[in-house]
Amino acid sequence: MVRDSITTQAIPGGFSVIVSGFIAESLEHMIPWIIVSFAVVICDLAFEIRKSLLMGEKVRFSSAIRRTMGKLVTYFAFVCMVVMINIASGSKWDIDIYSCLLVCFIEFCSIISNILKPKGYSFNMLKALGLFGKKVLDVEKEDINEIITENKKEEKK
Repeated sequence: MVRDSITTQAIPGGFSVIVSGFIAESLEHMIPWIIVSFAVVICDLAFEIRKSLLMGEKVRFSSAIRRTMGKLVTYFAFVCMVVMINIASGSKWDIDIYSCLLVCFIEFCSIISNILKPKGYSFNMLKALGLFGKKVLDVEKEDINEIITENKKEEKK
C-alpha cells in the first residue's frame, strides 16, 4: 500500500520538474527572438504608414494595427514553436535561429519594398532569393539589375 502511494506521488512530481525545466529553457531562448520579431514588425508598420502617406493613400490606423497584431501573433506562435522543437530535439540543428532569421528576412524585404515603392521602384524578392542562393558563385551585373526595377507609368492616350 505504501509502495503504491510512493509511486503515484513520484511520477507526477518528476514530470512537473521536467516540464518546468523545459519551459524555462524554452523561454530563455524564446525571449530574444520575440523581441527581434516585435522590432522588425513595428519597423515594417512604420515604413508601411510612411509609404501610404507618401503615395497619398488613406491611412486607417485601425486596419494597420489590426494587420500588425495579426503578424505579431503569427510570428510569436512561430517563434514559440520552432524554439520548443529545437529544445526538444536537443538543440542539434539550431532551427530556431534559421527560422527566426527567415522571419526577419521576410520583414526586411517588406521594409525595402515600402521604401522603394513611393520612389517608383519595385523589389523582386524571388530574384533576391535566387541571387542570395547563388552568392558563392560569380554573379554578373545584369543579374543584380533585375532585383530592383523601376515602375514605368502607363500613359493614357
